[in-house]
Amino acid sequence: MSPDVHSILCKKENAHEEPIYSCAWSRIKPTGDTKETTKDFVVTGGLDGIVKVWHDHSNQLKLVHELQGHCMAVISIAISPDGHTIATTSLDSTMIIWELTSGNNVHEIHSEDTDMWQVSFSPDGTHIVTGSHNGRLTIYNIETKQPKRTFDTRGLSVLCVAWSNDDKHIACGSVDGNVCIFKVSQGKLLHTVEAHMETVRSVCFSPNSQLLVTASNDGFVKLFDVASANELCKMDLTTWVLSARFTPDGGRIAAAAANGSVTIILLESFKALYTFKEHTGIVWDAHFNAGGNKLVSVSKDKAIIVYKSPRPQKPAK
Repeated sequence: MSPDVHSILCKKENAHEEPIYSCAWSRIKPTGDTKETTKDFVVTGGLDGIVKVWHDHSNQLKLVHELQGHCMAVISIAISPDGHTIATTSLDSTMIIWELTSGNNVHEIHSEDTDMWQVSFSPDGTHIVTGSHNGRLTIYNIETKQPKRTFDTRGLSVLCVAWSNDDKHIACGSVDGNVCIFKVSQGKLLHTVEAHMETVRSVCFSPNSQLLVTASNDGFVKLFDVASANELCKMDLTTWVLSARFTPDGGRIAAAAANGSVTIILLESFKALYTFKEHTGIVWDAHFNAGGNKLVSVSKDKAIIVYKSPRPQKPAK
């Protein structure tokens, strides 16, 4: 098989008993003088309220942990930069911090007056931000479990959040189609953009923190310049787009859609490089691994699919 062929590596049917809403990759590297090898894990969660940790080995997913702590659907999963910590949020208005290798419940953070939706770690892994329908973003210190700072979107109902790698900005998307960009150091709202005609489902910074990709129920994946908040380009997938995520090198974007597809978008041209059509239900989330050569997606059909998604080969000169 050609090295640049896109293909399915693994499909885990009925991975959960109910639809799966969120997924994430973790790569744990050995520390010190050890014979252990680097390990990749996939973490999934959904309507059944259970968080599952899978070891990705030899293109197969082996269940390592089944984590129970939420009493309602798990709607967001984030992995710390070092790969060792999982953060999950649920419709039960609780965030749980888990230790990945042991599966231990390390902390629980309960929201007193509102819900918690998507979560995102700070670049150093010491803090986490979450958004809610009351229009506020809250940064929590993971060790103390205490809120450190709040950001006000001025009344927008927040569904998704992202924290830039350079630690300068936090972005969020709202139910009414707006995107907000905040300056972290000042807690200042820099931009409010009327980005989409319908709900913004996903926001994601590029690895160099200069670009922001958004996905929406209006069918569009859009790219924005972070500094100016100007729209640079867009793609119409003609169906709800539930998530859009960059590769670690920033060269591609994976867009998960309601028609069961996952489209790989080449950043340079902002055109579709390849489209997987393997799910039989809404694809709620899709993420690239740390190497950028694999992609995982989860769906209403209860399946987890791992794909081979190689970096496009440059034509010979």
